[in-house]
Amino acid sequence: MPCSINSTMSTVLEITDAIERLDVKEQAKLLRELPRHLKISTEDLAWAKVAEGAFDFWDNPEDAIYDKI
Repeated sequence: MPCSINSTMSTVLEITDAIERLDVKEQAKLLRELPRHLKISTEDLAWAKVAEGAFDFWDNPEDAIYDKI
């Protein structure tokens, strides 16, 4: 049975709250393990990491106003 948008948002908020309650060591462990839990392949994760540098030119004071969008 599909989840409704409201129940999905509630679940996301609950997960967010739980993550914020973790100490730094537990958050770091979660960060390392998260791709596996999200079913993200190692290859996809590696490509995303490689692509990060392509966006460095947007990290400048002139575009800082857009950082909060």
